[in-house]
Amino acid sequence: MNAHTDLIDRYFAAWNETDAVNRRELIAATWSTDAAYLDPLLAGNGHDGIDAMIRAVHERFPRHTFRRTTDVDGFADRLRFSWELTTPDGTPIVKGSDFGVVDPAGRLQAVTGFLDATPGAA
Repeated sequence: MNAHTDLIDRYFAAWNETDAVNRRELIAATWSTDAAYLDPLLAGNGHDGIDAMIRAVHERFPRHTFRRTTDVDGFADRLRFSWELTTPDGTPIVKGSDFGVVDPAGRLQAVTGFLDATPGAA
């Protein structure tokens, strides 16, 4: 596995972590302190904002999980990958693609997310 893949696997571990203390540790290990996340539905800045955003997703979609559906493609400090959000029985309900910027310490500086498929979208 390469460094970008390890980073994004931690990214998904943070998204899926329901324990607040463990999630904060994963966020600190994965994101720079001044990081930013933005997609059409969510935004979070810094560790507190990213944690609040993930917590809100857990409240809206209890027991759902995110998983990476593609390899992590990257060069220099840029990367991209696709994912899906699945119900507790494993049915995908949302699919997306994210693009990230990695800081010099190997943590995420910024992630921009795009929704590729959502419920009811044709």
